[in-house]
Amino acid sequence: MVKVPIPIEEVMSNPNLSITSSPFSPGNMIIKRASFKAGETPEHLQQFQLTGSEGQRGATGTVVVDGKPIPAAAAAVKASQER
Repeated sequence: MVKVPIPIEEVMSNPNLSITSSPFSPGNMIIKRASFKAGETPEHLQQFQLTGSEGQRGATGTVVVDGKPIPAAAAAVKASQER
């Protein structure tokens, strides 16, 4: 595995990078690049964006929809799309 010679603060302060643990090598950390810029929603994900209407942003917890437990915000998005 390659070691990255940069301070951890530089990675943590960059909104386009994140650090996560490796599922394949416990104890090792991975630096990941964001697939899109922070604050921007890619066009193919626009339909799933929380709009703030109908309680989407305020919805917390888990609800059961079609027999499956899903996040309440996801249920609010689903309900708004079905109308």
